[in-house]
Amino acid sequence: MRLNGVMAAAMIVAAAAVNIEVGAAAQRSAYDGVYTVEQAKRGRGLYEKRCVLCHLDRGQGHEAVPEIVGQSLEREGDAEAPAIAGDAFQIKWNSRRAWDLFSTMTNTMPVGSPRSLSPQEYADVLAYIFELNTLSAGAHELTPERAALESITIGR
Repeated sequence: MRLNGVMAAAMIVAAAAVNIEVGAAAQRSAYDGVYTVEQAKRGRGLYEKRCVLCHLDRGQGHEAVPEIVGQSLEREGDAEAPAIAGDAFQIKWNSRRAWDLFSTMTNTMPVGSPRSLSPQEYADVLAYIFELNTLSAGAHELTPERAALESITIGR
């Protein structure tokens, strides 16, 4: 079937509009509601079981305690755990991809047993970390799919 010039031009414009819309949706900020409230709730439960010992109750983390010769400072958890909420988190992760954080979590956490959660459970914990950082929830769950997480920038 042969198209006339006006119809062909209209189809090109429509195709370009679709490409622009798809491209805009492909790159988004974690501020755009990339997780759900329910997902963050599941993530909070996992966090309280597997993460709170080191990163503490509000994700504030803690610095290493200096060693005092002759004294035992034995305690559970990691001696140093970075903040996963607040200014320190924002400074460290601003402009980085959600995949970077997800990958770090998966490959290093929890201390002593990385990769011990399912990919979806790590995504749920990431949703909770976003909630801790007052990033708004949205209508769709955060997925553990690499392409989806690489399309999300932490920060603006």
